Amino acid sequence: MVIYSSGTTGLPKGILITHRNFVAQMILSGKRGFNMITPEDITLSSNPCTHLSGIWVSSVSFAVGATVVAAPSSDPDVILPAIEKYKVTVMLLFPTYALKLLQSPLLEKVDTSSFETIIIGGSTAPAVVARGVIEKLKLQSYMHMYGMTETTAAVTMSSRGNLDYVSAGVPVAMSDMKVVDVRSGEKLGPRQEGEICIRSPLCVPGYLNRPQATAALYDNEGFLRSGDIGYYDEKGRFYIVDRQKEMIKCMDLAVSPAEVEGILQQHVSVKEVAVAGVPHAEYGEGARAFVVLHQDDTHIVTEEELAKLVSDQLAPHKHLHGGVEFVTSIPKSDTGKYLRRTLRDNFLKAKA
Repeated sequence: MVIYSSGTTGLPKGILITHRNFVAQMILSGKRGFNMITPEDITLSSNPCTHLSGIWVSSVSFAVGATVVAAPSSDPDVILPAIEKYKVTVMLLFPTYALKLLQSPLLEKVDTSSFETIIIGGSTAPAVVARGVIEKLKLQSYMHMYGMTETTAAVTMSSRGNLDYVSAGVPVAMSDMKVVDVRSGEKLGPRQEGEICIRSPLCVPGYLNRPQATAALYDNEGFLRSGDIGYYDEKGRFYIVDRQKEMIKCMDLAVSPAEVEGILQQHVSVKEVAVAGVPHAEYGEGARAFVVLHQDDTHIVTEEELAKLVSDQLAPHKHLHGGVEFVTSIPKSDTGKYLRRTLRDNFLKAKA
């Protein structure tokens, strides 16, 4: 099977997924592994089947004997009535759609009492969004997964019955993971940030007609280079910081766009926000926030107000040295990931 990557950090690549990869994922995500979905579950599958997540959730559900409800989109106007009508118990949702769900007026009007478990994937949800989902939906489980198309979806996940929204859980069985220094390749210890690398039966053989990209995908120990920055703790739980290619280099220090976005999302007037690095004459790069405000908000938000929100909580190199820009929408991939590269390119074109 060939599934194309989302292309958030470059051109989409055709990723070769073998039968072995896919069968391993169904077994390790099912009752012999994460126990993500049980035979008693009613699963809502709302992600497109052109994306691995859409195929993965449905296939794991079928493999364990669960019921699957197929929805045409992840918009709240579609999924909330479906949860009420079909008594849905579990669903995979990307963070941007989780935010939309929280902001939907329909949430207070439908019966979501059957809904027990949310699986969050694609990226890490800001803490304010994770807490909101847990509280509003009265969840029993918040399962944060980490993976990518190159690992045939999830390679770590928090356990069912857990409400830990900070970590991405522990590695799946039969898998080895390490964190290495991005420059030297040296293995790092607990709570040291570096590139996450994976060796597992879930890891794909490579890319379609891309021999150079395939050769660069693995290190000399057979570990897949994820391109993601993160760390693990003393209990083996992994924490995802951001995509390596999307990290901002300010004052010679790394800045995670997701961390800054999480702070800005705390503001009640902010509907959506994406942060990208833009050139800065003194610091090399600076974080620039692209902000969508709630249309019905009577409070007039200023750039200074949002910049202060960040500077009050984060170190100087993480401040909004690139400024704040109010926009009507944020470009996204078909899975709801922010296209930060597009925001940066548009900013540079406007300045040219």
